[in-house]
Amino acid sequence: MTGNAPQRWQMAFSVEVRHAYFDDVGASAPLAWQLVEPSPARFSTLGLMYHVDNRGLSAFRSDGPGGDTAADLLFQLTATDPAFFGYTDIDVADLDSTLWFDSTRAPATDGDSARRLHTGATVSAADRAAREALPLLRSTTQHAPPALVGFVRIRWSSADPPGMAWFIAFDARAVVWRYSVRGASGRALFIRDADGQVDFEPATPALSPGNTDTLVLRSTAAIPFRQRSPRRFQLMEATPHGERVLINRLPAASPSALAKETVNGRDLTIAEIHVDL
Repeated sequence: MTGNAPQRWQMAFSVEVRHAYFDDVGASAPLAWQLVEPSPARFSTLGLMYHVDNRGLSAFRSDGPGGDTAADLLFQLTATDPAFFGYTDIDVADLDSTLWFDSTRAPATDGDSARRLHTGATVSAADRAAREALPLLRSTTQHAPPALVGFVRIRWSSADPPGMAWFIAFDARAVVWRYSVRGASGRALFIRDADGQVDFEPATPALSPGNTDTLVLRSTAAIPFRQRSPRRFQLMEATPHGERVLINRLPAASPSALAKETVNGRDLTIAEIHVDL
C-alpha cells in the first residue's frame, strides 16, 4: 500500500507533521503511520494508495474511471524515538488519553494553505471510547514496542478537490534547566545568558553522590527543548578582581534526563545537566 506514486495517480490529500523541537522545516518527525481502517483491500478498492516520508503522509487516488465513493480513513501514529514524549508538549486530559486528530473537527484555515487537524491536543471521553473499540495492533518488535501517540481520521470523498492539505503541529516541551556544578565548593558562581533572554537563580549548595560539593543553578523560567539548542549560557565566577568566564558555552539540556523536583512548594519538571570543574 505504500510506495512512490505512479504517473497515473494524483494527490488526494496530505497530512504534514510539524514539530517545534526540530530545527529544519523538513526534518523527519519520528512517527510511524499504520492504516487501521478500512482494510488494505477496501483502501485499494477506493482507488487509493499512500506514501509516508519525512514530512508526513501523502495519499494518492487513481485518475481512472470510478463512481462517487466516500470513507473514513483511520491511521495510527506511534513514536519511533524513545525520547519523543520527553521533548514533545502534549496536553492530554489524563494519562489514559489518546490524541485524536479528526478532519471533521478541523477549524477553518487561517492564512495557511493547509488546515490544522486540531486546535488543542486533548481528547474527549467519546474519542477514548472510539479508540478502545479499535482492533488491537501488533507491534513490529516485541522488545521495544513503539509508543502510541494517537490516531488520525480523514473523512475522504472522491468528490473532494484534489490535493487537500492537513497538518498536525506539536509544540516543544518546556522545562526548568538545572545545572549541577561539581567541584565548586566555596566559589561564587553564576550563569549568564549571552543573549540576555534567560535568568538563573542564585547558586545554592547541594550534596551529590560521593559527598562531592555541588552548586545548583536553576533557570527562573521553563525553556523549550530544541534539537540544536541556540542557548548560549556561560558559567561565570565573581572574584575580587572582577568576573571571569569559566565555561564559555554550557551544555544544553537533554530530553532524556528529566526529573521531578519540588522547589519552594512547586512541583517542577526539570532537565538535569551535570558539569564538572
